[in-house]
Amino acid sequence: MIFEKPDVLYFLFLLIIPILIHLFQLRKYKTTKFSNVALLEKIKLQSRKSSTIKKWLVLMTRLMGLVFLILAFSKPYIPNTESALKDTEVAIYVDNSFSMELPGNQVSLLEEIKQNLWDQLGEQQQFSLFTNTNSWKHITKRDIKNDFFNIEYAPGSLEFQAIMLKAESMYKSQETSKSLFIITDALNFEDTPNLKTTETIDLNFILKEPKSLENFYISSAKLEEGNSNSILRVEVKSSLSTDKDITVSLYDGLNLIAKARATFKDKLTSNVSFELGDTDFKKGRLVLETDGMSYDNTLFFSLNQNDPIQIIALSSKEKEKSSFLSSIYKSDRFDLNVSTITNFDYSKISNTDLIILNEIENFSPILKTNLEEFYRNGGTLVIIPSENASKTTYSNFVMRQAIYVNSNSNKRDITTISYNHPLFASVFSENIQNFDYPSTFKSLEINPSLSPILKYSNGSSFLAERDRLYVFASSLDTRFSNFINSPLVVPVFYNIALQSKSNPLLYSTVGDAETVTVKTTLSQDEILQLVSSEQQVIPKQTKLGNTVQINTQYQPEIAGHYELKQKDSTLLNLSFNYNREESNLQPLDFGTQNLVKFNTIQEAFNSYTEARKILELWKWMLIFALGFFLLELLILRFLN
Repeated sequence: MIFEKPDVLYFLFLLIIPILIHLFQLRKYKTTKFSNVALLEKIKLQSRKSSTIKKWLVLMTRLMGLVFLILAFSKPYIPNTESALKDTEVAIYVDNSFSMELPGNQVSLLEEIKQNLWDQLGEQQQFSLFTNTNSWKHITKRDIKNDFFNIEYAPGSLEFQAIMLKAESMYKSQETSKSLFIITDALNFEDTPNLKTTETIDLNFILKEPKSLENFYISSAKLEEGNSNSILRVEVKSSLSTDKDITVSLYDGLNLIAKARATFKDKLTSNVSFELGDTDFKKGRLVLETDGMSYDNTLFFSLNQNDPIQIIALSSKEKEKSSFLSSIYKSDRFDLNVSTITNFDYSKISNTDLIILNEIENFSPILKTNLEEFYRNGGTLVIIPSENASKTTYSNFVMRQAIYVNSNSNKRDITTISYNHPLFASVFSENIQNFDYPSTFKSLEINPSLSPILKYSNGSSFLAERDRLYVFASSLDTRFSNFINSPLVVPVFYNIALQSKSNPLLYSTVGDAETVTVKTTLSQDEILQLVSSEQQVIPKQTKLGNTVQINTQYQPEIAGHYELKQKDSTLLNLSFNYNREESNLQPLDFGTQNLVKFNTIQEAFNSYTEARKILELWKWMLIFALGFFLLELLILRFLN
């Protein structure tokens, strides 16, 4: 028992006053004469004995009444726990990640939490509140009412250690009793399985379990470009094994283009495809018609109609050796400029995507300097050596190392294809064993530091690549090689050209460090902006010659369609989607965690209140004091 006003207890010394009065009776007795007192002796003895008992009873009740009255004024109490004696600070973490959109009893988990938490908070109770995106320090219900009910879903959730650090930053004093309530569905919770409590914070987990974990979502989309059309391949996933069919709709802006059925057949993944044809799809959307979480039911993507790929084929002045290139690059997707080094216009290099050095024997210093600058600025180079080339012809060109290390005059067969190289990603459906491979009759040895694409039977490279530099080991003249008559020549040169242009991604993920390169010239203080229907932001950007690299790691933060604008001109259409990790619902196993867990907010707050409850005894002390005083009156009145 603890006294709020212990100084009052000094008044207990005053109890000696009634004791002294009792011990030293100052009453004067009057003598009454009787003729014969022998008859009254027995009555006299009995009266004296009764009077003594009565006085002791009165003294005891009076003393007890005074004792309990003094105790009542000292305000005694009994705390339930040691923390009840300290000033308390409360911090509350509300998980507003996308998974909190899953259904609760009647509404979504987040809406259910907001209503239940609001009902449990006292009108004058001070607390701190934070979510994955916002925080409020030392506020009451009145301060936060509007913001509280406007808490929206946000991508991702805080890791456990981040929650603890955030909570510690919200407490005012180190001497107070600190409590933290973590309200979450514990889906995809980070830092498992070692969620550890701390000695300084009373940690309470409030686990909100969704009514159902069923959720369908668009996991990814990939574009496969063929010679005549493009195919959009979409992967749809389910969080639970199911036999349901889900409709996937393809939109261009607000226009519905096509629909397809995603069939799972008791599996977790289904794939659907759409042929895109000639549609631009600057603001393309894939939409699932299903319940569950809504953020992953839509996937934004953009297809920009690119300018033709600019290609320059340079050859020696003696003769034209690029006729096979004209046959390959005859479609509208390419703009081929065939030229000799004697009449070449160097100003065209800055707007070129791919330069093919077709059997050039001698490089002038001006040509070499311009080619090296073109390569440093992100251009793609293809080197086809001449019949007279030696290992020193391309020394100190682009690479610090020698491109060729030796020569060979023997016939060699090309026998190996690197099927996993990006040049052949969509060329072969399977590894071919009986392919009609080409041969060379005179060649150079390519530096082994370059990655092989096509290899000879001895393992050396016929075609190798490194950082946008493609190198052939032999002249492609029919006198020294039959490669241009091989089925490989078209996919090799065609895909080199396709990959030489920095095409924007189909879509990017919000928060990922994606880099988009766009060709434009900016003035000194000019910047590019990303503009959507809801906002405009300035992404991180770097100028490199006549190109600008856009890094989208920090901006934008909201999924949707954006236009990359230079003043009023739109350079590119870009699309951003939230990370789909939140859709892979993985519940936390609390059986392995040594944590205080509650199923409802009311249960957690009741436990918190009970642990800090103080049993006040002053009322009982006052009741006992009044009882003893009443007993004293009864004794004086009725006890003879």
